This record gives sequence, structure tokens and C-alpha cells, in this order.
Amino acid sequence: MLNNRLISLIIKEFYSVWRDKKSRVLLFLPPLMQLFLFSHAATLDIDNITAAVLNEDSTPVSREFLNRISGSKYFKKIVYVKNLKELKDELDTENVRGAIYIKNDFTKKYLAGQNPEVEVILDGRHTNGSQIIGNYLGEITGGFGGQNGEINLVVRNWYNPNLYYHWFIISSLIGILSMSMVLLLSALSLAREKESGTFDELLVTPLKPHEIVIGKLSIPLFFGVIDGALILIAAKFVFHLPVEGNIFLYFFALIWFLISISGVGLFISSFCKTQQQAMLLVFVFMFPATILSGYSAPVENITPEFLQNLTIINPLRFFLVISKGIILKNINFYFVLLNLIPIIFISIFTLFIANYSFKNRLE
Repeated sequence: MLNNRLISLIIKEFYSVWRDKKSRVLLFLPPLMQLFLFSHAATLDIDNITAAVLNEDSTPVSREFLNRISGSKYFKKIVYVKNLKELKDELDTENVRGAIYIKNDFTKKYLAGQNPEVEVILDGRHTNGSQIIGNYLGEITGGFGGQNGEINLVVRNWYNPNLYYHWFIISSLIGILSMSMVLLLSALSLAREKESGTFDELLVTPLKPHEIVIGKLSIPLFFGVIDGALILIAAKFVFHLPVEGNIFLYFFALIWFLISISGVGLFISSFCKTQQQAMLLVFVFMFPATILSGYSAPVENITPEFLQNLTIINPLRFFLVISKGIILKNINFYFVLLNLIPIIFISIFTLFIANYSFKNRLE
């Protein structure tokens, strides 16, 4: 039950955030700007590729093979070279991202029913990009070979049939951008009190420690849910993000996730005396939390193994599974609950620590 003193604290916290016009703009504009920025910049899709080609075969068959590559949506420009030295120069100067070397026996082997060899040379300085370009060329090569009696693989991609990378990015960004806003607001709330000298006054009020914690996390939670809703609406109507699952179940999980993040913010703020210290610790937490969440790479790929175990205490890891699951896969409550339970335990632990720190200050 909300009593009068707790309501007064919540109103006071609301006005401390809302009264400044610049602060009001910063609550909503940066998350939406970051949505459009990251959804286009933070992508593993590679388009507009420039590749060098050395074709020693120069027959209709090899030209047909190259036409398939140049006609692909991934390749913008094909640079034809005359010898291996020119091919090497194109790669060394980074004029091209990859090179294709077709030897003079390509057509002979193809017509004989053998597997003609095509050498693909990729720039290892760009590891991820080279791997993706190699996969593109592998698909094109496999399809061309299929005309000669080989097996054609028919690939179906569930939950994202066209492999639209924006869907993967945006379904994760809802949690990441909401987290950054809530973490910053909750961490600065206590630090602001300490810096202005009103924290000790807050402790001598009739408010109990758990009421201070509730009052301090209520406003970051409120604005975090609003930001999450705005980002989801923008993603739905601008990027046509499908929302396959239950929207109420999604926001139920989002609220618990943001409570856990508010607890982390209050936990950080309990150690800080100034807002500058709080902001530094927020960034110290936020970047590792994002990297170890499975956002940029699967958790199973993280090495060494002890870092995988460390992700168990990262609430963002579990929320990203929920977010992508509800939005793209329509997972049911049971699978949501499996990932929600760790978030709830993290929330209880961080809020308990924050409450305990207030009790220590009162004693």
C-alpha cells in the first residue's frame, strides 16, 4: 500500500527529473535516435561489396558463373584484373574486400562432371566481413554447381524468413536502450542527493529504507517502460518489426527486467558520492553487460568459459531471449518464465543490497 510519505517521495522524484525542459527532451529523444542509428550501423549484413576477379578461363561457362556473382544483391562492383600481382595489389590497398581466382581448367572440369575449383581470397584484416563474404560466395557457387547434377539445398529460415537483420537488432535494442536510460536515472538519483547535501535529510525523514528504495526506483521504472513502448511502436511502424507474441506478457517481462536494472543502479549509487562517479560506474557496468548478453555474439561463443558463467548474473542476457522470443517466435509463458526467474532473483538481490545500505546509514 502506498502511504502519504511514499507518494510525496515519488512526486518529489518525478519533479526532480521532469522540471527541466532539457531533461525532458533527453528522456525520450536519445533512445529513439539511438534506435535509428544502431539499427542501421550495428549490422552484420554486408552489402555493396567490391570484389576483384582474375578469370584465366574466359569461356561462356566461367562468364555465366561471374554473372551470377555480379548480379547478386550483395556485390556492387566487380574489378577485373589481368594477373595475380594486380589481384594482390587490389587486396593490399583495400580497394576490394575479396578476390575470385578462376583457373584455366574451370570449364573443362565443369563439362566433365567434376567439381571445378574456384579460389576465393579474402582480407583477413576484416575477420567477420571476410567470413560473411565467403558465405555469400559459397551459396552462389553451390547454386551454380547444382546445374551439373549436384544436390541443391533448399534452406528455410524460421522466425525471420528473409534474414532481415534489422529485426534481430531492434528486438534486442528495446532492452538495451531501456536499460541505459533506467540505469542512468536510478544511479544518478541517490548521487544527486549526496552531491546536493539532501541525502542525510532524506534519511532522517519518517521514510523507512524500503520506502526510499521504492520511491527511488519508481520514476526510472516509469520512464523506462515509456521509452520501451515508444521504441517498440517506432520499430513496428518504421521498420515493420513483427510482434508475434503477447504484448502484455512482453511488458510484464520488461517491467521485471527494468526493476532489476533499477536495483543495479541504486546499488551503484550507494557507493558513489558524486554524479560523476555514478556515471562512470554506469558505463563500467553497461558495456560489459551488453557484450556478455548475447547481443553481438551468442553466449555459447564467448571464451574463455568462465565468462559464459559470468553471464548468469547479467539480467540483459535473459531479457534478450525473452524479447526476441516473444517478438519473433511467439514463445509461451513457460519459456518466458524460465528466463524471467533469474531476472527476478537478480532484482531481489540488488534491491536487498540497496535497502541494506540505507539501513546501515540509519544505524
